[in-house]
Amino acid sequence: MRRNVVLILSAALAGLSSCTPPPRVVAPPPIPGAAGVLARAIGQAGGAEALERARALSWKGEATVRAGGRTVRIEGVWAVQPPDTAVVSTWEEGRGRATERSLVYAAPRGWIVSGGRFQPMPAAMLANERDEFFLYQVMRLVPLRAPGVTLAEIPPDSAGQAGIRAMVPGRPPVELYVDATGRLAHVRMPVRDPAGGAAPVTQDVWLQGAAEEDDVVWPTSMRITLNGAPYFDMEIHDLETMERLEDPRLGGPR
Repeated sequence: MRRNVVLILSAALAGLSSCTPPPRVVAPPPIPGAAGVLARAIGQAGGAEALERARALSWKGEATVRAGGRTVRIEGVWAVQPPDTAVVSTWEEGRGRATERSLVYAAPRGWIVSGGRFQPMPAAMLANERDEFFLYQVMRLVPLRAPGVTLAEIPPDSAGQAGIRAMVPGRPPVELYVDATGRLAHVRMPVRDPAGGAAPVTQDVWLQGAAEEDDVVWPTSMRITLNGAPYFDMEIHDLETMERLEDPRLGGPR
């Protein structure tokens, strides 16, 4: 009889334990301030682990360039390992690759390559491209967590988007703004004048859309203005990510 009572009590206790709700998982509190804005943007871009893996990216695109009083439609392939390595090959839309020209940037050197012939970039162009390819380092976001980088909250942009300023040693100050979901939507920074002017110009980059590759979320549209004037609009597709950009042209002329 006693043994039966013990079995009944054991069964009852087992039944109670099976009905016990699982422990409540408490989400960590949000990170405040500028670091929190950056952390949220990293999460919306695929997370730190995915962005760290994607040290290099490539994509195909079509773009409208407005410079020197001309408007030109181009298409091409962009391959970057920011901040200081890139190969961008473009050709005029509708004219095929017979008009192809490549910009090869392997800091501190850079070339214009056409028909297999390397020409050093003019100094003003090289300085501007150094700033331009730093943009993609900013868009990867995780490098802004590196030691020596300082972050500060700033007022919202003209679209009411929350902003932070990042100061990266040896680079121009950059302002990043995120949309209501926390995704990077606008980047503002001074860049060297591509026309060779002594004073820097203010570059605004407006980002829209989302393409996902290997968990990295990258914009599908970039609209760039210089001192408020339209300069460069690009549609992005066929995104690829990689650990390293390899192209024989990065070694320069032979």
